[in-house]
Amino acid sequence: MTEYERVRLVWTDLNGVARGISLPASEYEAAVEEGVGFANGVAELTLEPGLLDNPRYGPEGGDMMAVADPDSLREVAWADDTGAVFADLTNVDGSAFDLCSRGALRRVIEDLRAEGFVPLAGVEAEFSLLKPDGEGDWEPYNTRCSYDMTALDGADDILRAWSEAMERSGASMLGVHQESQPGQYEVNIEYDDALTTADSLMFFRQAAKAIASEHDCKASFMPRPYSGEDANGLHFHLSLWDESVEENVFASETGNLEFPAGKHPAGESGLSETAHHFIGGLLDHMQALTAICAPTVNSYRRLLPGIWAPVNVAWGPDNRSTVLRIPPELGSAARVEHRVPDSACNPYLGLAATLAAGLDGIRNETDPGEPTLGNAYDEEYDSLPRTLWAALDELERDEVLTEALGEPLVEEFLKLKRDEFDRYMDSVTEWERDEYGDEF
Repeated sequence: MTEYERVRLVWTDLNGVARGISLPASEYEAAVEEGVGFANGVAELTLEPGLLDNPRYGPEGGDMMAVADPDSLREVAWADDTGAVFADLTNVDGSAFDLCSRGALRRVIEDLRAEGFVPLAGVEAEFSLLKPDGEGDWEPYNTRCSYDMTALDGADDILRAWSEAMERSGASMLGVHQESQPGQYEVNIEYDDALTTADSLMFFRQAAKAIASEHDCKASFMPRPYSGEDANGLHFHLSLWDESVEENVFASETGNLEFPAGKHPAGESGLSETAHHFIGGLLDHMQALTAICAPTVNSYRRLLPGIWAPVNVAWGPDNRSTVLRIPPELGSAARVEHRVPDSACNPYLGLAATLAAGLDGIRNETDPGEPTLGNAYDEEYDSLPRTLWAALDELERDEVLTEALGEPLVEEFLKLKRDEFDRYMDSVTEWERDEYGDEF
């Protein structure tokens, strides 16, 4: 049974869009025990939205079942007497549905647990708060920049509502601040097991949008909504713990890293061999990871030098010019910050692929090479793919990530995203007309 009058059953498609249904309380137990049926073809909706020309599941494909995970039930603060519960997708016979992104993360977590590791994750979610411009369009909510306290005062009602919604859902919003560009905010979501963190991020996206709408505003998680502005990242903070979740296996008492402004605790604290191998795995698979973690055409307008987003495949202690940063908090707080993911990333797939890459590095004892203390933008490293299409080619060649996520899932992800790229290529922009229209 549930204490709520209605429950929203939520599942996430391959694009990272939350989908689902609102149910009366009387249907909740059935949703937990049997699931709720949906045409399985909706798992492959494009962002247009529309259907692929050659989907894995067409109108003849039948149903999939969204089976509620009761451990994920939480209150929806902005709707009266309503709860939300996240679901795993199965076939009608109860077997795993091969296009379930939450299920993909579950499998990778199980692989890590089989090796004696429990993955924990936290996220820094950046997004844009917009207000009406009076002419039928939207503009940034304010004109402030990094950590400006006036920006917090100006949006206090909205920020408090976001925080309350997360607290009432059981997921703390540890902090919120004005990011570097007008109207841009960053929210830190509490460290937890990787699956719960992904659920909490999906919940926050809905909360941010719904509550902003109540204030006649709009929250956008588009990676780079404006030219000339910094963009919205979604940084993953990751660590592996022992089976009892009492010991951080990334921690080391050997002070094997130099930090530019010091570290905590000071002295002989550093990163373990396991952490180094995890980093090596991420670097090895970073080209393919980019397709999952930067999954839109617009994502590649963020991965440019000069706006504090990564472009070169390097790692470094407290270094924000690299794809992987090691924060200076060590000991039990030792972790790896993956800086490639952006605000459009499907958190289940992004975390699943990242953890699978790290596990591959541990299994193969991959050497990450030396960290950089310099500006990686100016150093010689392999570059990230410059377009979504190039990143998709890298993913298609990556056998480790394909096996971890499931071949059918990767195949359909590639179809969806190549369809997105083709639609983009069919659209002529104002920039192109300005650049070429009078010259040729």
